[in-house]
Amino acid sequence: MSTIFRRFKAAALAGALSLGLTQTAFAADTLKIGMPAKMFLNLVEFVAQEKGFYEKENLNVELVHIADSSIPVRSLIAGDLDLSQAGMSETLTAIDKGAALRTIGGVHTGLHYALWVNPKSGVKDVKDLPGKKVGISSPGSLPHVVVTALMRQAEMSDDQIKQVKWVSLKGSAARINGIVANTIDATVSAYDPKAAKSGNADMLFVVSKHLPQYVMTPWDVRVDTLTSKQDAIKRFIKAELLATRWVFENQDEALKIAKKHFNYSDEDLKAFYDFYKDGGIWNPNGLVTAEQAKYMQELNVEGNMQKAVHPAEKVLDTRLVEQVLAEIGRYKP
Repeated sequence: MSTIFRRFKAAALAGALSLGLTQTAFAADTLKIGMPAKMFLNLVEFVAQEKGFYEKENLNVELVHIADSSIPVRSLIAGDLDLSQAGMSETLTAIDKGAALRTIGGVHTGLHYALWVNPKSGVKDVKDLPGKKVGISSPGSLPHVVVTALMRQAEMSDDQIKQVKWVSLKGSAARINGIVANTIDATVSAYDPKAAKSGNADMLFVVSKHLPQYVMTPWDVRVDTLTSKQDAIKRFIKAELLATRWVFENQDEALKIAKKHFNYSDEDLKAFYDFYKDGGIWNPNGLVTAEQAKYMQELNVEGNMQKAVHPAEKVLDTRLVEQVLAEIGRYKP
């Protein structure tokens, strides 16, 4: 074998090894995220995918949409998901039972409900609910907890709350239809453009404005995953925060992306956008506070979903969010 050929072969082998090492070193980390059923709330994630926010952080993010909010928590505990964005209440319940989980922050922390009333009901305020027919999914369900929390926030007594005529209607669509059909007087539900245009449903307010301590669908994670995938999770947080801020600052482009995912008119998409942005549902800084964690636990205890309120450090770990904020700064609308 000639000296020139041996040198060429060695150089080719070295190049191949170098390329292999480079590809391995820069292979994207994969994160599997449990999400609620697909809704406008997830525009942040669609933007993060389509505008390259995840890619820039060298991440391959798989979004798993699951309608039943109890399933992602079980999947998280089993190790089938890396993070869950499906409901803090369920996560707190699992922690109370011994699961090693933590809430670390989130961009979907605001409660994405509005208080809807039928115009003929005479309901103009939460304090008008005693004696009225109020739609909930079932006793102890999220709509039931939220309406009760609104009444307590309005300093209403247990006797007044007991005067409400609770009507079980499964799902947001059924509750909204009950308002439009005048079979119930009030309910809490997500934004619905058809109801808003019907003339038979008035949206009194966005619930997150009245219950700012309520945390809806933050990032929840196993304690061991938080350690083993710390760097990837930190990059995920950064991508999500930057994508949320991009949505805030690029309304027209964000709505074009929304158009690809949702079969609504431009007018309806704009109404959705305003609901989530102005309603304080999207969180561009990603923080969940110890006070919020305590409030959510107190609601769980009151609803018999957990036995006791635990110290913040047992349910909350915001270190990675705080590190990201130190890098990119806090967002001021």
